[in-house]
Amino acid sequence: MSLKDLRQRSGLTQKEAANVFGLKYRTYQNYELGNTSPDMDTAAEFARYFKCTIGELFDLEEGDGEQIGGPDRELLNLFNSMSKDGQKALMATAKGLAETFPLEKESGMR
Repeated sequence: MSLKDLRQRSGLTQKEAANVFGLKYRTYQNYELGNTSPDMDTAAEFARYFKCTIGELFDLEEGDGEQIGGPDRELLNLFNSMSKDGQKALMATAKGLAETFPLEKESGMR
């Protein structure tokens, strides 16, 4: 299901959706068309409004591609359940942890 599908199911036009999210019409339209991508905060607002995951908004969970599962799914669900302030705090914490605990590269791989 795409952002467009969810908007249409909600009975909104693109202009109405843009107003709901406080966006310019062309900005919202470009998100739907895939010409540009929203930042994480905006994507999370879409997901909360349409009561879905961010992956569902952008067709990341359909088709033959690899599905998000396990701890990744759990983290995404937690993120989607948080307020905007909580999401910002989580992102700041995650960035700090990523710097402190970088992914170790396997030996012999370059």
